[in-house]
Amino acid sequence: MFPQFGATADTLSKASTLVFRIGTDAHLYDDPDDVSIAPLLDSKFDSEKCEALKRLLALIAQGFEVSNFFPQVVKNVASQSLEVKKLVYLYLLHYAQKRPNEALLSINYFQKDLGDPNPLVRAWALRTMAGIRLHVIAPLVLVAAGKCARDPSVYVRKCAANALPKLHDLRLDENTAGIEEIIGILLNDHSPCVVGAAAAAFSSVCPNNLALIGRNYKRLCEILPDVEEWGKIILIGILLRYIIARHGLVKESIMFSLHSTENSQSEKDCSDTNSALVEDNGDMSGRYQSELANIVSRCYIEGPAEYLSRLSLMNKDASECNYARFTSGKSNDDVKILLQCTSPLLWSNNSAVVLAAAGVHWIMAPIEDLKRIVKPLLFVLRSSNASKYVVLCNIQVFAKAIPSLFSLYFEDFFICSSDSYQIKALKLDILAYIATDSSISFILKEFKDYIRDPDRRFAADTVAGIGICAQRLPEMANTCLEFLLALTRQQLMTGEFGSVDGEADILIQAIMSIKSIIQQDPPGHEKVIIQLVRSLNSIKVPAARAIIVWMVGEYNSLGDLIPKMLATVLKYLAWCFTSEELETKLQICNTTVKVLLHAKGNDLLTIKKF
Repeated sequence: MFPQFGATADTLSKASTLVFRIGTDAHLYDDPDDVSIAPLLDSKFDSEKCEALKRLLALIAQGFEVSNFFPQVVKNVASQSLEVKKLVYLYLLHYAQKRPNEALLSINYFQKDLGDPNPLVRAWALRTMAGIRLHVIAPLVLVAAGKCARDPSVYVRKCAANALPKLHDLRLDENTAGIEEIIGILLNDHSPCVVGAAAAAFSSVCPNNLALIGRNYKRLCEILPDVEEWGKIILIGILLRYIIARHGLVKESIMFSLHSTENSQSEKDCSDTNSALVEDNGDMSGRYQSELANIVSRCYIEGPAEYLSRLSLMNKDASECNYARFTSGKSNDDVKILLQCTSPLLWSNNSAVVLAAAGVHWIMAPIEDLKRIVKPLLFVLRSSNASKYVVLCNIQVFAKAIPSLFSLYFEDFFICSSDSYQIKALKLDILAYIATDSSISFILKEFKDYIRDPDRRFAADTVAGIGICAQRLPEMANTCLEFLLALTRQQLMTGEFGSVDGEADILIQAIMSIKSIIQQDPPGHEKVIIQLVRSLNSIKVPAARAIIVWMVGEYNSLGDLIPKMLATVLKYLAWCFTSEELETKLQICNTTVKVLLHAKGNDLLTIKKF
């Protein structure tokens, strides 16, 4: 712009950067090793020691290895300068675990600093001691942590809580009782900051020692809203585990409803085993949901780590799984106070806190009060892109168990063009489960648009979603069926199936959805089966052909028209048998056997000729 001044955008940018860096230590990152560091560490002047230590920290920040300066840095821990001491501790915190034997030489200085008037120095000393992972000094660290747990400074007490998991990692059994005692002291602290750190230590060190929680349960519930965000998440989980371990699940909750379903399902299975075998798919889904109560109960009582290490629970008999205990939420004060203290957290700015609080209400709140978690979850869904996937995963679980919770808010789950495939798939599944008689017309209209989506995998999922809607709403089954048949005819006429990547999946899902609708009322869909059989010659996708052939065998005696066309169909299948894929060949064999079992007289002789 002004060539007479020789100014360019690049030079102006550099000049601006230099101006902003005046008075800062940013120059250390440009060339941190441009001055010999060793002489400065041995200097008599604190300013030169600070310069050297800052350069070392700059090198560490850039990924350089500077542990060779460890002996020279350690001896400066005795400095009277607070700034030098701070920089020394920062260096030692980084390398204490890698050079524990050399750090051990300064253990006396660390212990001395535990009595320093400055709380920052006391906290630095404890953090460094805890960072030296040596069994030799474990008793000293335990004593130091116990001393700092009673320190008047909140920051020091928080550092004591953070030091306990490091001490526990040494796996010294003789220290376990002492560590748990200190955790009990910290859980009783009046500072929310300390309680949050103590909860993290409890979760890491002794998650099953719920007696520590019982002593302070009401105080922990009352202080919960004031604990820092990530501490809330841990503390909510601990309090929920304590409630379930002590009182069991709430009778008025959805978990009790699922448990009752399990008991009635078990009785039904015992009285009618053959019927259960026929309806295998539905029973497996019901069994999975009904065992959820027992899974949650046992997981929270035994601890998630111990429980999840044994994956055989789902394979046990129902009598062995019956482990859940129950209480009444209306008369249990502990349940009431937990629900009361977590209710404000449903509107937290942290999406993880919202999900944790929603989990408490989902497990412990009466069914009629569950509606309070809906709007907070939808608000998080709209406002936080980073947590959208996790929120949708939780909503998916809630919607499958109680579709009516989100049925009024179906528009919130309509697909956006910017959504990833994973987000689209979750929204689609939720829409299929929350559809009602009043909303199904709008949802089907959306689904018709989704089928034209360039992502053909998502389009195939949409077709599967239409099948789910038809199964959930039998009165809309004919509408869904007509749309699926029209879609199949349209694509067969244009010859797109199999010619474009993903189109074959759409055809397969369409035929599978049609099959699921037919299974609800086979006599009423005889003509649909005939229509699919007639389209066999046009359909080239092996999986789709296999499904249609299966329907021929499954419904070979249905109505008047299907038995008359069996001979022609089998003749066609025998003629093209050699060119079929394996899955289609298997279904042709199965269908032939089924037809032979029902065929009689002349029909049997005719079929045997093939």
